[in-house]
Amino acid sequence: MYRLVPSQEAPSLQDSPPPSSPRGVLAGFALVIVLSLLGFGAVALIGYYLPQTAAKSYWFVSRSSGVIAYVLVTIGVLWGLIQSGSLFRARVAPLLALGMHSFLNWLGLGLAALHGIILIGDHFIKIGLPEVFTPFLSPYRPVPVGLGIIAFYLMLLLSLSFYARNHLGQKNFRLLHYVSYAVFLMVTAHGVLGGTDTGTLWWLYAVSLVAVVAMTVMRINGSRREQMRRQAPRPVAARGEV
Repeated sequence: MYRLVPSQEAPSLQDSPPPSSPRGVLAGFALVIVLSLLGFGAVALIGYYLPQTAAKSYWFVSRSSGVIAYVLVTIGVLWGLIQSGSLFRARVAPLLALGMHSFLNWLGLGLAALHGIILIGDHFIKIGLPEVFTPFLSPYRPVPVGLGIIAFYLMLLLSLSFYARNHLGQKNFRLLHYVSYAVFLMVTAHGVLGGTDTGTLWWLYAVSLVAVVAMTVMRINGSRREQMRRQAPRPVAARGEV
């Protein structure tokens, strides 16, 4: 006799996480505001207790928040590649993976906002709100600074897209998040060409580039293997005992 074997498993409902709540938008903006206020508060405390170093405190806060924001952007891109593939799909819940990706985006966005806005108080660079929010208007290295501003707006778009995923559809949502590569390349160029500490942090940019390229290659190879596995003929019947 023959025993029928299913040729393909039915897709699990857990493979696509439930849509994000629009309330998270308020939480994301609140995070950006809180981080900015903390930065301004830190500068105010430095100016009060350490007046001799207050003149450079705006620049120090801007550089440190920019470096951390770059690390978060890199981790966000890597995490997006991991959670979109099959590497950790069986080990990490889809909702947790997507939530972590959104959290990294918002956290990096908040620090990027602090990175630019805090420079308004710096008396050396002499930059104002129009130069902070408008690409290529900065008197200081306008091209790399402009790339950083464009990357910030793209990061904001990606962060907001998490709450419109139900309306965009899974396919369009994934296509939109290919913009993450453009963001990563722009912030890398912004840091390398516009940063005053590029010579010291060259290893950070090198490691980040190598990690993103390596993970992208792994993701492409994993997708090809999965596609070949799905296209391979599968037995629909097996001989059993009579």
